[in-house]
Amino acid sequence: MKLIRQLVERQKYRHALFIFLAVLGMQTLFAQSLQEEKVTLNVQNQPLEKVIGTLTQQTGLKFFYSEITIAGKVVSLDFSNTAINTVLAAITRQTQLNFTRENNTITINTQAIASETTLQKGEARRVTGTVTDPNGEPIIGANVTANGTTHGVITDFNGKFALNVPENTLLMVSYIGYHSQEVAIGNRVTLQITLLESSLGLDEVVVVGYGTVRKRDLTGSVGSVSSDNVLAKGTSSVLGALQGSIPGVNITTASVRPGGGFDIEIRGQNSLQKGSPLYVVDGIVTNDIDFLNPSDIERIDILKDASSAAIYGSRGSNGVVIIQTKSAESVVIGAKTIVSYDGYYGVRAVSRIPEFMDGREWIDFRTTAYYTWNNGLGNFELSNANRDAVTLASPIIDQRLYEENYEDWLGQVTRTGRQQNHYLNVKGSEKNIAYNIGIGLQNEEGNFINEDFNRYNMKLSIEHKSSKYFRIGGSANLSYSTSNAGSQLGYRDAAIMPSILRARDADGNLIPQPGLNSVVQSPLGANFTGVANPLIEVASGKQETNRYDVMGNIYAQITPIEGLDIKTTLAPRFNKNRFGTYLGRVKGSNAAPRSDGIDYASTNNQETFDYTWDNQITYDIKWNQHHFNVMALNSFYNTRYEQTAIAALDFPYPADWYNIYSGKLVESDCSSAYHEASMISFAGRINYDYMGKYLATATVRYDGSSKLADKWKAFPSFSLAWRLSEEGFMKNATWLTNLKTRFSFGYSGNNNGVNPYGTMNTPVTSSKIFYDYNGEAISGFAPGSPVNSSLTWEKTRELNFGIDYGFFKGRVSGAIDLYDKLSDGLLMSRRLAVESGVESMIDNIGSVNNRGIELTLSTVNVNTKDWRWTTSFSFAHNVNAIKSLYGKKEDVIGEQRFIGKSIQSIYDYQILGVWTVADYETGKTVYYGKDGSAGYKGKPGEGITYDADGDGKLGPEDKVILGSSDPDWTGSFVTTLNYKGWDLSVDLYAKMGVFVYDEFLAQYGYNSQRGMQKVKMDYYAPPGVPTIDWDNFTVTDGKASVNWKTAEGHENAKYPLYKNNGGAYYGDNNAQSYANGHYQDASFAKIKNITLGYTFDKAISQKLKMSQLRLYANILNPFVFTEYIGWDPEYATTKLVDGNGPSNTTYQFGVNIKF
Repeated sequence: MKLIRQLVERQKYRHALFIFLAVLGMQTLFAQSLQEEKVTLNVQNQPLEKVIGTLTQQTGLKFFYSEITIAGKVVSLDFSNTAINTVLAAITRQTQLNFTRENNTITINTQAIASETTLQKGEARRVTGTVTDPNGEPIIGANVTANGTTHGVITDFNGKFALNVPENTLLMVSYIGYHSQEVAIGNRVTLQITLLESSLGLDEVVVVGYGTVRKRDLTGSVGSVSSDNVLAKGTSSVLGALQGSIPGVNITTASVRPGGGFDIEIRGQNSLQKGSPLYVVDGIVTNDIDFLNPSDIERIDILKDASSAAIYGSRGSNGVVIIQTKSAESVVIGAKTIVSYDGYYGVRAVSRIPEFMDGREWIDFRTTAYYTWNNGLGNFELSNANRDAVTLASPIIDQRLYEENYEDWLGQVTRTGRQQNHYLNVKGSEKNIAYNIGIGLQNEEGNFINEDFNRYNMKLSIEHKSSKYFRIGGSANLSYSTSNAGSQLGYRDAAIMPSILRARDADGNLIPQPGLNSVVQSPLGANFTGVANPLIEVASGKQETNRYDVMGNIYAQITPIEGLDIKTTLAPRFNKNRFGTYLGRVKGSNAAPRSDGIDYASTNNQETFDYTWDNQITYDIKWNQHHFNVMALNSFYNTRYEQTAIAALDFPYPADWYNIYSGKLVESDCSSAYHEASMISFAGRINYDYMGKYLATATVRYDGSSKLADKWKAFPSFSLAWRLSEEGFMKNATWLTNLKTRFSFGYSGNNNGVNPYGTMNTPVTSSKIFYDYNGEAISGFAPGSPVNSSLTWEKTRELNFGIDYGFFKGRVSGAIDLYDKLSDGLLMSRRLAVESGVESMIDNIGSVNNRGIELTLSTVNVNTKDWRWTTSFSFAHNVNAIKSLYGKKEDVIGEQRFIGKSIQSIYDYQILGVWTVADYETGKTVYYGKDGSAGYKGKPGEGITYDADGDGKLGPEDKVILGSSDPDWTGSFVTTLNYKGWDLSVDLYAKMGVFVYDEFLAQYGYNSQRGMQKVKMDYYAPPGVPTIDWDNFTVTDGKASVNWKTAEGHENAKYPLYKNNGGAYYGDNNAQSYANGHYQDASFAKIKNITLGYTFDKAISQKLKMSQLRLYANILNPFVFTEYIGWDPEYATTKLVDGNGPSNTTYQFGVNIKF
């Protein structure tokens, strides 16, 4: 008790302990609720179905049966406190039905007695069999009937059945979500029947937020991915498995680092402040899902349109990602315990390193830059002084150039990493308690040395189903991960260090600064570079992140009458992140805030605790051919955040960040913060369908936020759908399986851009705020940002029109969606008059529009006994456009915001090519004004800058919109081939029309530091420039013999001439267009996944004491098709120090086992 009390008193353990004790108490409650199965019953001529309901209520037992089996059966019973077995025996005598019990589940079948009325004419035969899915898993509750009779049974927990049938009859086998199948018995007495999944999946259950709906009854736009699809990808991230799976969901890898996250955008960017969708995991709202193990995923549903997301009101404007993990709710009481293991092991190899210049190419490049800058274009006479300036003069480098023996800097800081993932899951039941337990381990090694990621997961889910009137349950999801990012500066320096410089001296010792004069003896007349040796930097730097996640929920549900559910759920969540950085003492490293030879350390601790309390009432009622589902909700959400950061320099000894107080504090890097916010919500939804053909949904949510002055806002929506394929006038269209039109309209909101205290008058303090108090300067407070009492939600209005279709019994199916979203009241910083005393305040003064189309197409090309070949295709096109800024329809050029253009527009000078000597000599380089007067005259090697305003001059007025980093379209294509137990799938993903400011070219193209490595690019080289004659280059006794020749030059180049002092050459104008050398088309198509698997025959797996055994091998990212120059087109906008680097290809071997 003393230990518990101490833990409670420590704030950082309180929340985790609360969740743990709640789950422990819940288990105790479950254990106490077990009781004997005795019943009391007194009925006369009552339908058997009602009697079964009474038995379920009194015992909690689950009954499985076909409606045909018990149709018309009535019984009379009189028992008091009698064992259930005695009661069932009495029912058997009156109905001729069999009751088979396995644990807490009872299966009802007809008795195996042949009769002329039931079996018709012919010899009766007892047939047994097993019904499974394509993976060999038993299908529980499948209907098996003799064709033309009412004689039928349902399969038990092992998928087995037994039935007496006439000779030469057909069996009809059916189950929800699968194609029905006719089976000819012939002379067989034992059958093995495999049902194929329906490609339409119309009976598939989709989660829509606080409820579920069959896919056939869906009126909004929802994309879904099952656990099988997630597992098949073999990826270490949930979002990585989703990439390309759902049209309109743009998922981009944020980092190539192990454990790196993803950015996700649903139907375009709705806000000027890039936002993320709302994540809901098992009903719990969370900021991200990086802590989840993909093997624990049961299902993912993405709510894309406002009608679907409106139930989440103010938090749904960026879309909603609903994730169901494996839980006890899906476990049937009485079902046998199932143990499953999913795991893989693989290696990730560096697959894409840009082609950098080798030593000789680099010297030629530098020589050209030197001459063109110092001598002017066209004046290349080789004086002795010029020869001396470019003579190599370093025996070490001369020898390396002669032997073409270069340092592979990147090769020394990269490696082939290993990765593995293991997940063990156990689910089953004991009496009235269902449980699901999962344990996961994931380990990844990065392609840079000293990089790795480890994650440990544990999941516990329990549900007590005492009767059909009451159930209680809960779950706890724990995750701990560590991420080591190594030395980002070291990796960067390895990429920019010229290959002619060596890492070690003759004795094998690392050279602290390989580019200094003392080492290389002044090649090209000056130091190469003073940058530190990357290998030393990598060994001395460390960046580590420790993350702790504890998430749980506790719920109770009562069903007082049939169709009415009352449920309450409490869902707390605790997250802690600790970031630590240490930069060791490295000579030549001057990365701020560390100076040359001084070490630096920082630590940042962040804690978040939030909880959601939902109270929900759902009533489902059918009346004639009308079906209503009504839901009412009250929700309360609270979040608290705390952060502390400390940094210091110059430590007496290296001890990472654990010795931080022994150094000199860096005040600018020290901070602390705390905030708290709450939200109260009321919501309601009505789903209605008539005859299964006419569907409607109406939703409204009313949210109140503590962040805002105008706290309350309603978010309504409605949607309609019409299943034309169910109409009588379509019955003759036998080729049509499904045709449904959908229309939705609704509102959702966003307030993520508002600080929790952004609408309050908060004072600020600093070391620069003083007041005169009796002639003495006293530090104090000053007013902070001005208060905007009218600040409210960003609000998104969306229209969606969709068509779901299916032809030829589901062989062809898909959907088409058109949408139009207008996000209004966007949060922006409004500039204020100088007289106000402050520069700006946040206000709702912007609007953005997104319009687009989404297509999906799935086909079953071949479907025979042994062969099955399917394909699926998705396409999405979105147009993003700013409609207003600061309440006006005017461009804000300083912020690169333009009315009618994308938020991600790129605004700069447009370079049309490169001027040549011939252009210069013929006068083509002269710019003319509209009046015909001559203006600026370009020079050879200079970029041809577009004169946008046509005045003959080049200046800021000539900048234009070059493009956008938003893709023109995204698409995916997946094809799967099955032959008996074999399966082969190929997954392709494409993103086209992506134009970016490329950080790679900014670092390794026109880099301003002359001693840095350069990537091979199509640079301009003037004719006549001197270059070394490498064919006659020799080194004798450590002295180089340098012969010169005149180069032909390279005028038909894509990129301008490079200047010796860095940057692209733009003549006297210098075009203010340095950045134009950094823009690229980053479009790409990737083969994301190739998987080959084999599922062993049931007979073999059972001999191994397994119910299923599948082995597979896959390759992730084997091919990339792109014209992009750089690391990887997906990371084009990210610097290497921020998570970029060489892309990788992963080779894996995995296994899926069930017992």
